[in-house]
Amino acid sequence: MNLVSETVQTMKDLLSREEFFLPKPGTLINGEIISVSKGSVFVDLGSIGMGIVYPGEFYDNPDRMKTLKAGDKVSTMLLELENDDGYRELSLKAAQMTTAWQDIKEKKDKGEVITTRIININKGGLIVEVSGVQGFLPLSQLSGEHYPKVEGGDTAKIVQALQKFKGQDFRVKILDFNEAENKLIVSEKAIQDEAAKEELAKMKIGDIVEGEITEVTDFGAFVKLSDMLDGLIHSSEIDWRFIEDPREVITPGDKVKAKIVSLEGGRISLSLKALKDDPWTKIEDKYQPGQTVKGKVTKVRNNGAFVELPGEIIAFLPATETLEDGKPVRTTDAVQSGGEYDFNIVGIDVKEHKMVLALPEKKETE
Repeated sequence: MNLVSETVQTMKDLLSREEFFLPKPGTLINGEIISVSKGSVFVDLGSIGMGIVYPGEFYDNPDRMKTLKAGDKVSTMLLELENDDGYRELSLKAAQMTTAWQDIKEKKDKGEVITTRIININKGGLIVEVSGVQGFLPLSQLSGEHYPKVEGGDTAKIVQALQKFKGQDFRVKILDFNEAENKLIVSEKAIQDEAAKEELAKMKIGDIVEGEITEVTDFGAFVKLSDMLDGLIHSSEIDWRFIEDPREVITPGDKVKAKIVSLEGGRISLSLKALKDDPWTKIEDKYQPGQTVKGKVTKVRNNGAFVELPGEIIAFLPATETLEDGKPVRTTDAVQSGGEYDFNIVGIDVKEHKMVLALPEKKETE
């Protein structure tokens, strides 16, 4: 037998073996449902033959099984080429999970925004479902709108506050996944962060923005600039005069116009006083070192006292010690908050908006 004859014979032998054309277990195969019953689902696999799905390989979701009917196109996974009954044994749930993880990977790679339903709650966040795979939406990844505002972080109260979201649809992005560990993490906050970055990129120092005061604290006030962005007005940026308690001049709900003074680290720092005339620009026309002035003490601290002078100028009286009748006396012990006193101007730094004061020396009495 020559080489050509041997080759032809070999091909005939291969073609005579059905297994040469059949898929291997673990292969995904598309088919059409022939019949559905409680004990089995028969699937027409075309040239591959007839397949069967037993109850243990049905979809995990019983509601999805109820909707299956003859004529439906389905994706299956081949488990066994020929079982004891002579059928190709298939799995619906294995195929679903395989295609689901493929779909999840594609969505993450594309950075796609998806809609997912909240199916359960736990103390750490919300349980969701994406492409038939259960995932987790941590508390830290909720948007500001949905994050539970619970005083003290009481776990029981947080879980209770989250209950209202069960059954609702949230828009999220896939943050992380691991098929081997059956782990899927999604984020609602990631959508906001991305939109916020785009909005923030359009801003620059010096821009005038408008917003609404949402919260006032000891150190300043928070301003809602948009659905995505918030800014902070530090207490030192509220006014040119000294503001001891921001709550005295700003209230939640106030509409304000402010100037952006910093965008460091993605944080928006705002100023109200930057939109007002700076009283220090012409201070040298009114005040000079060595001059005696009358001022009102607005606050006394361990290191000194703040003094308000006419023209909304805030000066500082350092806490120093002098001897009176042989005993050390601190300058701040000689003044009280709210009191008016005479002071000597020691120095002025216009650029730094600083003025240093001292108490006039007491004249010795004979």
